[in-house]
Formats: sequence, structure tokens, C-alpha cells
Amino acid sequence: MYTLRNTTATETSVREVKKLRKLNILLVEDSPLNSKLVSILFLQNGLQLQTAVNGAEAVKKIKATDFDIVLMDMEMPVMNGYQATNLIRHELKNDVPIIALSAHTRDDEKEKCLQLGMNDYIAKPFDEMLLFRSILNLTGSKTSAGFISSSKRTVVNHRKVCNLTYLTKITRGNKKSLNSILDILLKETPQEISILDEAIEKTNYALISDISHKIRTSFSMLGISVLALILEEMERLGSVATGIERIAKLNRRVHTVFGKAMEEMKTETKKA
Repeated sequence: MYTLRNTTATETSVREVKKLRKLNILLVEDSPLNSKLVSILFLQNGLQLQTAVNGAEAVKKIKATDFDIVLMDMEMPVMNGYQATNLIRHELKNDVPIIALSAHTRDDEKEKCLQLGMNDYIAKPFDEMLLFRSILNLTGSKTSAGFISSSKRTVVNHRKVCNLTYLTKITRGNKKSLNSILDILLKETPQEISILDEAIEKTNYALISDISHKIRTSFSMLGISVLALILEEMERLGSVATGIERIAKLNRRVHTVFGKAMEEMKTETKKA
């Protein structure tokens, strides 16, 4: 998941923006939702972005194209970010800057990524300012002005399950863009929860861990922090292959809260 401040490229100097716009950037991300979010951000700032859905596709593209920087998700099917980085560094002998984007909260995750040959590590949910600053630094385009976030506060209705502050910021309040993201969440998340249900029924701890990790990014994006914490616990229990009764109990809470979130998202997409 990607958390971004309400920042526009016009808040930086023209020289810095032009340098960013010249960059050929590759995003390696298997989630259509996350990929769309970053694409919207880059488009709004006039930046070029190519995408790859897994590490294998990224390696293929890097063989054919000279990229200025790579934004690498870590958990992907076919070939993950760790494997892709290892191939890029040792087989391709390519020193293109790579920024690791990871939702893992383990203390040793950053060190692991850096030892593999990545140049920086940014934990999800990340700040737009940190991402742009890292890109600028790694491509030799230093900035002293930084990216200034808006000081405006958004009033949050705490009676609702969802807090759309984040999504409103990333879409700059554009209703069409917001609805397109909510449509993806409405389509994908129930499918992912169904996979989680089946994994729990079959006591498939590995899948429980993997799918919990994936789903919690969506809940964080919707501002449902309590479910993000619940799924983090489910991911942890799955990773150590224990606590199936606790996992099942937590999953019932996931269903209850997400059911309310679904209704709120459907209502939001119907607004003019």
C-alpha cells in the first residue's frame, strides 16, 4: 500500500521537476491497485513510468531498456523482488538504482534488501515526499527545497468504517479517479477474502500469511487501521504455522468490518 501526502510537483523548483520528468522509471508491482495508485501519482506530476507485474517481467524489461531507477515490490508471484534483484545485480551486472518497497515490518528487512544490492528501502505505507526524495538522490538530482505537504486538515467522520483521506489526497479530489480505485477495491478484496477463508478452512498457514499480507494493504488504504492490525497478526501467526483458532476468530472480525466498508464504498461511488 502507498500512503502519499497532498503534494504536487509545482511545489518544487522547475529545475527539479524537469529532472524528474526526464527519468525513465520502472515500477515492479503485482497488485493492480497499487500499480494504479502510483501511476496516478506519477501522471499528476508529469513523470514517466513503465510497469512490470513480477520480477521475471522486470528482468526482461531491464535487459531491453535502460532505466534510470527501479521501484521494486518484494512479494510477487513467478519471481519476487529478492530474486529479481539478485539476477539484476549478479547475472545482468546492471547497477541501475533499485528502491525496495516492502510492507514487511521486520527490523531486519531493510538490511536484507540492502545486502542484496538494493540502494534504498522504503516501508509501505510510504510517504510521497520520501519516495521522490530518494529517487532524486539516487539519480543525482539533489533537492534542498523538498516536497512540501499541504497544511490543510481533513475532517474525518469517525462514525464511518472507512477513512478516505488518503485516497482523496492521492487523487487530488478527482471523483472519477477516486471511484476507479474504489471499484478495484470492491472487485478484488472480496475475492482475496474468499481465498483467505479457504486457506483457513484447509489450515494452509503459508497461504494465510501471504494473503493476509496482501489484503491488509487494501485495508490500510481505506483507512481501516484496526483491520490492518488484525491482518498483521494473522500474517504473523500464519508465518509461524500456529494459532488456527485465533486466526479464524480474527477472520470473523474481518468479515464484519469489511461488510460495512463495502456498503460505504458503494455509497461513495454513487455520489455525483
